Amino acid sequence: MHTKKALKLFLLAGAIYFFTVALVHFFGIKVPMLFVYYDVESTTYQDRIISVLSFLFSVFLYSGYKLANTEIVKYILFGGIIAIIGLASNNFFTRITFRNNPIYWIEIGLLGLYVIGLVIFYKKSKI
Repeated sequence: MHTKKALKLFLLAGAIYFFTVALVHFFGIKVPMLFVYYDVESTTYQDRIISVLSFLFSVFLYSGYKLANTEIVKYILFGGIIAIIGLASNNFFTRITFRNNPIYWIEIGLLGLYVIGLVIFYKKSKI
């Protein structure tokens, strides 16, 4: 598969995933792997903030998919790396129960794999 096409499909998949995250947070549907910290009590305003931010990242990823220029991918990668650092630090430094739930670490690991995949396809598409 052509690497630029693979990069675009990866970006589209991320856009769909984060759009789904936005929907479940907006409606308060606690689904593991889609609802951040699904087993922790949350308030509607927190869920709506996460929903809006997830929607914005979905739009950002979709723009990378739609635009012919791969320049935006650098910024998406930067945001992805910051997200991984933020979620990992939250797991380490907040409630001790976060450390004990493997789902939270799996989410971070999958996000990390996604970012690594984007890096690989981005670098190959620039050659």
